[in-house]
Amino acid sequence: MELVLSAIASGGLVGASDQYLCLLLLSIASKTGLVTLTSQMGFMGSWWFMAIVAVFWLLTLAPAYASLLSPGVVNVINTIVRFLSGFVVPVSGALMTLASVGAIAEMHPELHDILQTLRIFDPDGFGVGEVGWLVAGGGAVAASVLTGAKFLAKPAISAATGTTGTVSAPVYATLENIASVVLMVLLYVLSRIDPRLLVGLLILLVLLFLGAAAYAIYTLWRLGKGVGRVIRLIETRPKAGLSVVAEFLVWGAGWLIWARWNRGIIRAAFWALWIVAIIVLIPAISAALVAVPFVASAVLLVGEALTTAVGLFIGMRSARLLLQSLESGSISEADTVSASALSG
Repeated sequence: MELVLSAIASGGLVGASDQYLCLLLLSIASKTGLVTLTSQMGFMGSWWFMAIVAVFWLLTLAPAYASLLSPGVVNVINTIVRFLSGFVVPVSGALMTLASVGAIAEMHPELHDILQTLRIFDPDGFGVGEVGWLVAGGGAVAASVLTGAKFLAKPAISAATGTTGTVSAPVYATLENIASVVLMVLLYVLSRIDPRLLVGLLILLVLLFLGAAAYAIYTLWRLGKGVGRVIRLIETRPKAGLSVVAEFLVWGAGWLIWARWNRGIIRAAFWALWIVAIIVLIPAISAALVAVPFVASAVLLVGEALTTAVGLFIGMRSARLLLQSLESGSISEADTVSASALSG
């Protein structure tokens, strides 16, 4: 049990940092002989695996820093890249967990017998046993939980510190990469001292991120107190109030009502992509991983939850912006009248 919990904790650390850099550092550590992987996970120390992970790391890192030079479209690209990378977290967590099993057992020979007894890997030396998939699933879930908590905490941290817009993306990318290096060093050091310390580290991180997520929920609730303002707007200006509600439910709809075509069409297109992700993309990814039931379930559950949360947050922000424009008078009935006259 000590070996299993320690390995799951190792996989969970992926969710608190940059998953690709974590895997890249593990691959380098294996290549240089700093850690020893089992034959089944030996591919993680190969050049081709290292190259693939490095490419994915750079692909997710580049848009974050490029947003400083060219905001707008690059910010959208960064959001999409980060969103899609969220679906890879369960796989990264599972890989880190399985790799850690062998690495920890090699560091502590007294645990090597446990590794053989549990049959985490098939005796033929080529595959993963049933217990191995259970352990991998545990690591995938742990990593996904921390990723979800991190996602919820980011908006609140941005609002509280003022690191919004083009600043937030490179700041978070830098922090995640620093966390990757720190956590991987801790993973190695604590594994050598006592693997059980990894469980304590994971619990500490979970508590930290859940606390940050709770603060995020509170902050988002405080920012979302404009519901009362919307109700009053519906009572005094029904079209304006209902357009805000429409914007929250279907991004772009509210802006289109007021003839803001550019904003409306772009938001509506992203809303359609969001719906496709919920209905088609996430179930398809989960179905593709059906050979690994626990990872497939984790992808489906966590993916749907994260995607829904993203959509609600975007809808709220877009509706809030429309509400502010209506209240400030930058959008009025005269605008739609003028737009109708021009189109006529």
